[in-house]
Amino acid sequence: MSEHTSTEQKREHPEITQYVPPPRLDAALEAVPLVQATKVPRRIGYLTNYSFHIWYQIVIELLNRRGRQYGAEIVVKDAELSVERQIEQARQLVNEVDVLILTPAATEGLEKVLEIARAAGKPVVVEANPVAGMETLVAICDYDAGYDMGVWIGKNIKPEAGHLRILDVGLPTLRPCLLRSEGFADGVRSIQPNAEVVASINGEATPSIARKVASDALKETGDVDVIFAMDDETGQGAYQGYLDAGFDPETVTIAGFGLAGSHEKDWLLERKALRVSAAMFPEYVGLRCVDGAVRMFNGEAVPLRDVIPTVSTTADILEKFYSKQDGIWTPDLNAIAAIPTKNECTKI
Repeated sequence: MSEHTSTEQKREHPEITQYVPPPRLDAALEAVPLVQATKVPRRIGYLTNYSFHIWYQIVIELLNRRGRQYGAEIVVKDAELSVERQIEQARQLVNEVDVLILTPAATEGLEKVLEIARAAGKPVVVEANPVAGMETLVAICDYDAGYDMGVWIGKNIKPEAGHLRILDVGLPTLRPCLLRSEGFADGVRSIQPNAEVVASINGEATPSIARKVASDALKETGDVDVIFAMDDETGQGAYQGYLDAGFDPETVTIAGFGLAGSHEKDWLLERKALRVSAAMFPEYVGLRCVDGAVRMFNGEAVPLRDVIPTVSTTADILEKFYSKQDGIWTPDLNAIAAIPTKNECTKI
């Protein structure tokens, strides 16, 4: 954590992989020009949903580093998936910062944060999960990304007999995760109409929970061809649950979301269970959130939907967007920025 960051004490989550920033991360950031602004916020507040997750560890690291390029301090508050806590943190933080970035702790109930910020005259950049009344949202098109990956699975994974059987491991408390699952199933069925989602389970974004619920579900449903996971760490847990249930690791395909940590990238390169992952580029998300905060602080117009690119990534194309430098996966932020995006998401 940067010396410029203050944060609440977090719960211990020993099962979660700790992010190790690549040594050349600052150089990757410096390759992307700063917003030309007449003034910059002195302090930017970040209200996050659960900072322990690898995705948000990376986002927070990038917020710090991009903020430092502008001379801004990032102040982090972790709601740990509590709507009530996040609203209270907003009340506390709004008078201490110039701009807020909000990753909602749940799909509903965070409109109050926008009301609090509006009353204090502070702009808000929303990340990942839309909130009614927001001015801008930095996020992927979740349904479309899921659909595209479902099409890849439909074209590339064929059952030896019968129809394709899928285990869906999601996080139903967050609408983006529901959209990923829905899009994935629709994409698969656009190629293989008889494909079946045999069970949809809640992995709670935690590998150990995903492992148990996947094992329990698979003992009831029997073997599957594909495990779809709303994030890669949940996919890792569900894969272990698949093995615990006694099934053959050579016959299952993992389709993940995020491709955030180093382990996921290394796993993808093995060309074994993890065959494809929808890369969501948390490094680029952190950059866009800070740049958006600077624009809003300057009164510039911002898009309602600042669409982050995503790609159904396989081992064959991973190194177009990440390269190993000094032994650590490092993003090429300009290559990521060049990925075409949709102007409008199919579903929000």
